[in-house]
Formats: sequence, C-alpha cells, structure tokens
Amino acid sequence: MACNWKLAVENYCEAYHLPWVHPGLNTYSRLDDHYNIVDANFSGQGSQAYRLAESEGFELPKISNWPQHALQSAEYISLFPNVLLGVQADHAFAMIITPEACDRTRERLMLMYAPGVVDNPASLTARNSIRSAWQEVFSEDVAVVESMQRGRNSPAFDGGKFSPVMDPPTHAFHQWTATQIKKGEG
Repeated sequence: MACNWKLAVENYCEAYHLPWVHPGLNTYSRLDDHYNIVDANFSGQGSQAYRLAESEGFELPKISNWPQHALQSAEYISLFPNVLLGVQADHAFAMIITPEACDRTRERLMLMYAPGVVDNPASLTARNSIRSAWQEVFSEDVAVVESMQRGRNSPAFDGGKFSPVMDPPTHAFHQWTATQIKKGEG
C-alpha cells in the first residue's frame, strides 16, 4: 500500500468507518455491536454480533473450548507495533504489517482454523468464503489509508482530532508509539 505502516494500524484500531468503508461487513458485524479494547501494548475493537458464517450460509467447526456465550463474538487486536489479530469462534487470522518505506507498507494475512479443518476437503468452500470475505474487507481499506497518507502530506493538515468515544484504541497506539520514540531518545 502507498501509506505509512502506522496508518494501516490506526485504521484497524477503530470501528467507526465500518458503515461507509465496509458496507458488506457491516451487515453481519454492525458498528453498534462493537466495543473498544485498550491496553498499554495492544488495542482494537470487539464485536458482540459476528455472523459471517451465518450470512454466507456455511458452518465450520468451532475452536475447542470456545465459550458458548461468545459464539457470535469476535475481537480485533493490534498487537503493537505491527501485528493485527482477529479471533472468531470458527477461525482466527494474523496480519503482519511491514514498513517498506515511509510511504510504503506491505500486509501479509494468515488464516487459521480449528485442528482438522484444513485437511477436510468438505471445508474448502467455507474456507474460501472466509478468505474472500477478509480479502474484500482489507482491500476496501487500501484506498482509505492511501488517502490518509496523501491528506497527512497536505499543508492544510492540522494534526487531526480524536473522538473521545471512538478513538481510545487509536489514541493508545499513538501513546505507545510516542513512548517508544521517547525511549529511543534517552
């Protein structure tokens, strides 16, 4: 992508862009169903209504010992500085964000399933649906983060504003980054 790696992480931390950038995702994981996750070394968002399998008409085995009350929950964590994690009852993913230049970033996505799923030919259609759904979601973000990069280079950019309700995960990432820079100066 033609953007700084930090913009890809920022984009992943917050959910309020879902209705406009990800209308398909928003049909089975609505903005109203999301909550913020904030820690000193990671942040992100969770959803209390993740329903990809239901919306696509397939079912995969659930990860063993997944809590029954959380079968339609999902969490999307940015593990600072550059690992994006997604965990749902039937699969998980990790995306590695690799900075290649100050304005160039590479993303690498890995999908993971419960034991035996990948070796089962009957799961191929469901796995392809999951891969396609996430490829669509992450592809929709590319134009957004590339536009953010261009906007940050504008002389009119004033540093931006944080929303106190929607941006605590992004703010946590900024605080972590500033702390790391400060440690390097000492």
